[in-house]
This record gives sequence, C-alpha cells and structure tokens, in this order.
Amino acid sequence: YVTGGSQGLGRALAKWLVQNGASDVVIVARSVDGLKKVLEELEVRVLHHDPIRRYVSADLITSKGASEALEEAQKRHGRYPDHYFLCAGYSRPRYFIDHTPEELQGGLDATYWTTAWTAHTACKAMVANRIKGRIVMVGSFLSYTAFVGYTSYSPGKYAVRGLADALRSEMLLHDITVNLFLPGGIDTPGYEVENSSKPAPTKKLEEGDTLITAEECVNHMVRGLQRGYYQSTTMFVSELMRMGSRGGVPGNNPIKDFFMWLLAGIGMPIWVFFMDYTVKGFRKNVQRELEQKGYYKRAT
Repeated sequence: YVTGGSQGLGRALAKWLVQNGASDVVIVARSVDGLKKVLEELEVRVLHHDPIRRYVSADLITSKGASEALEEAQKRHGRYPDHYFLCAGYSRPRYFIDHTPEELQGGLDATYWTTAWTAHTACKAMVANRIKGRIVMVGSFLSYTAFVGYTSYSPGKYAVRGLADALRSEMLLHDITVNLFLPGGIDTPGYEVENSSKPAPTKKLEEGDTLITAEECVNHMVRGLQRGYYQSTTMFVSELMRMGSRGGVPGNNPIKDFFMWLLAGIGMPIWVFFMDYTVKGFRKNVQRELEQKGYYKRAT
C-alpha cells in the first residue's frame, strides 16, 4: 500500500516492488491521471510473475479520506495490506511572514496529517485483523534540523518523526514493525515546483547538495529495511544528524554509530555556525526587499 504513488518516491517505490516480486500492489494519490500513468508503467515492468496492480484516488489529509481509501483497497483486493509505505507529501518553501494562514495549515496537512491519518487507519486494521506487517513512514533530512524557508514543511516532518518514534514502541505490542526513512533532496518534478518559491538564502544553503534520483532513494530505503534499521537516511550529513538527535530509539550499527556520534559532537556545531553565517549574509538584501514592498509600518 503506497501513498503518494503517482510521482516521485512513491512512484519509484511501486515500480521497485513490482520488479522485485511483490504479488499485490495498490498505489494511492489524488490524481487519477497520474495513477493511471503509473499503472501503465508498471505493466511493462512485470517479469516472470503477474502481480495485482490497482490504484485508489483519495485525498489523505482527513481521517475520513484515509479511512475510505484503505477500505476501498480492501474491497478491491479482498484483504487488508500488510506493508504500508507512506510517501505522500510536498513542500512549498517561503519566508514565514510571506505564508498565508491557509498555506501554513496546508503545509502541516501535507507533511503530517497525510501520514498520521493513514498510519492510524492502517494500525487499526492491522491490529483488528491480527496482521503482522510493517509501516514505513517517510520523513526528511528536515525531520532532524530546520532552517530558513521551511517553516511550513519542517514542523510537520518533525512531527512525523515523533509519531514514528512513539508508534514503533506501541506497535511492539502487536508484532507490527515501524520504520522511519529520512531522505535528503530527491530529483523529482515536485522538487522543481519547490524551487519556484524557494527564498534566496535557502537556495544558497542548499547549493552544495547533491540530488539523487527517486530510484536511488528507493535503494537507500530498501537497504535500510533489509539491514533492520529503524531509521535510515540517504547521505552522510543525515547520519551525523541522526546520531546528534537520535533520542531513545534503536541505533543501526553500534561501532559505526559510535564514531558518527563522536563526529557529530565536533561537526554539528561547526555546521550550525556556517549555516547561520550564510543566512545573516542575506539580512540587508531581505530587509531592502521588505522596504521596497512597503512591508514595514514605521521607519527605524
């Protein structure tokens, strides 16, 4: 059961599942056209098996929408899924003061509630039907840290991390595995849209980042799941962040984690200093732009 399955990570994951022998796959997203296109792409990726491939069009930002989507999947397949990959979401970076209340609410809906409501619905179905499966939540590098431009995105991704941490513990009662995947930048159409509203300081902070393809991102996710990691990431700096802010959750490799913890103690303060230094370099430009817009109510 793959949410956000019409594009980006969800789309690449659905293809990987079909190619690697998943017998029954359902993808969920709002766009019917996008879902149909992915289903057509899945047809040509079938090798020596004949998986069942279906889609459900749904808006997952409400409890009702998430519940109806899963019930529809259950009706079409005759049973509830046992693996859930919660990939739905998007980012619209802006300065906090430029966001409308509706955009801030929409950001939290897209980043947190699309995950939380599906997880809630899935957990109820799995527990009630004694299904021993897995729920994989997708957070972000920005579940560990945040900076200018991501005030409508990072809070929701922090919340996803908190939900996953709590749910990992609770689902031990029911033999259900919960995992958290925290990727960095992914080269997708959604990233291109994101860049259209991204403030200049944000672009500057990210200019050294190396984007990976959605397919590469899936490989990182799968590798982490195969190794039994609770949290898995896609880049070195994310590993440092993981060790610097892990909290009371299981680690990955004890020896590697120890050295990452030592590096994080030295490297993260330096990283924060240079991030803040870069942002301050834009201070005059931003204030000048606000003056030109007439944003300030009085002279200083």
